Amino acid sequence: MNGAEAIAHEMRDVGVTTVFGLPGAHNLALWPACEAAGLRIVGMRTEQGCAFAADGYARATGSAGVALVTTGPGAANTVGAVGEAWASRSPVVVVATDIPSALRREHIYRGVLHECTDQAALFAPVTKSQHEGFMPALVDSVSAPRRPVYVGIPYDRLTADAEPVPPLANRSESRGNARGVLEAIGDSRRPLLWVGGGARDAGDGIDALARKLGAPVVTTYQARGLLAPDHPLLVPAPPHEPEVTGLVTRADLAIVIGSDLDQMNTMQWRLPLPERRVAINLDEADAIKNYAMDDVLVTDARITEALAGDLEVREPWAGDLGELGRTVRARIAADSETADAIAFLEHTEAALPSDATVFADMCIAGYWLAGHLRVETNRGLHYPMGWGTLGFALPAAIGASTSRPTVAFVGDGGALFALGELSALAELNTPCTIVVVDDNGYGMLRYGAHETRGNELPPVDFVQAAQAFGIPAERIDGLGPEYAKALAAAVESGTPRVLHVRARLHPPSTTTPFWPIKK
Repeated sequence: MNGAEAIAHEMRDVGVTTVFGLPGAHNLALWPACEAAGLRIVGMRTEQGCAFAADGYARATGSAGVALVTTGPGAANTVGAVGEAWASRSPVVVVATDIPSALRREHIYRGVLHECTDQAALFAPVTKSQHEGFMPALVDSVSAPRRPVYVGIPYDRLTADAEPVPPLANRSESRGNARGVLEAIGDSRRPLLWVGGGARDAGDGIDALARKLGAPVVTTYQARGLLAPDHPLLVPAPPHEPEVTGLVTRADLAIVIGSDLDQMNTMQWRLPLPERRVAINLDEADAIKNYAMDDVLVTDARITEALAGDLEVREPWAGDLGELGRTVRARIAADSETADAIAFLEHTEAALPSDATVFADMCIAGYWLAGHLRVETNRGLHYPMGWGTLGFALPAAIGASTSRPTVAFVGDGGALFALGELSALAELNTPCTIVVVDDNGYGMLRYGAHETRGNELPPVDFVQAAQAFGIPAERIDGLGPEYAKALAAAVESGTPRVLHVRARLHPPSTTTPFWPIKK
């Protein structure tokens, strides 16, 4: 086999079935090699779109997402999307060609087409590791802690005889001592579970532990859907809402599972967590970098099921959490500035099927969905938090739509980052609905202390744009019943659809201008 064929076979042998690529003169050998190995290459329209699509696929499936891109500027175009995957701990493998090894002079720019003096160095800040072989890169990406990796291959190696693949080193998973966590639980009367994206595949364990302890469960953006929305111990609103902040302050122990307690979920560490805190995390440094912990159990979040087996059943202490959620929504609906947001949430929830997989961009509609949408399936909500990268949701939803139906919610500003990927969606013909909530600008920048110049955008006819790519589209004014009806019909069609919704929303308390002043 030549190098391209060897890479394709390595992908197949470790279970990769779908990759996202953009062809260039330097990486073309990978296309027939992947086809011969039985791999599906989904063609995207930008290299950034390839990486976003691979990220969306990885988040929705839990498997590694693979992006194939070409040399120099092709590789560089992926860096913003790879940064989002890195910050969100998504296992993306970027396979990029580089200039021929025979033409390389270390640290000297010779003027070779697409040359970069150190292409791998572009990815150093936003990847877990950089490699020259695919197999170790993929294993590294899906090993704890999960993060994207880079594979750089001089393109002359694709057509040369394949080099032997060295055996992979055995990896052992460390297990910590649960004594400190169990002692803290034993001493507590009002424990609270704070659950992050590192625990999203440990739903059974989280459920068992919460029920044994009678403990309310706060989920971060990445962990939404881990428990069903009607779970009696799920806190059905984000910690930014005062009712939830009050609940957190009543707890006497925080059990932090698979979360680094980042800036956005804690309102820049203003959230007054209980003084006693323990963590379950695969990475001890990650667990203690933002809040001190009395003890860290360094292991997988699925240990929670075993922990629950050793505990006595307690009565829930936090009261009716469903009623708490209704109180939060009623308060928001009673405010004239935010009442439309509750209508948007309720109409969206009514229109989406229970197995919907939602992608939301960093836009006002996305902020509301990330904090308040009732998510009925695990890995059912994906949000760039993360880096907060505009242009994420549209191509990420396209990538995930190769494995399941998806819906992407984007603003008009964010939509323009990736509109060309509608061409890829039209070619794929997968069940993916794109909802553009159009407020004629970068709407969030109208609030807080932001400069107003440059925030307004000229109108775009997204219906005509979608139809130009061959995708049926519809325009709706407002977020009322007509919006709900159109969204339900679009999703039910099982084919690509675009909804252009003209509406303005006021941001929620999850966004920085509305965080409480830190005392």
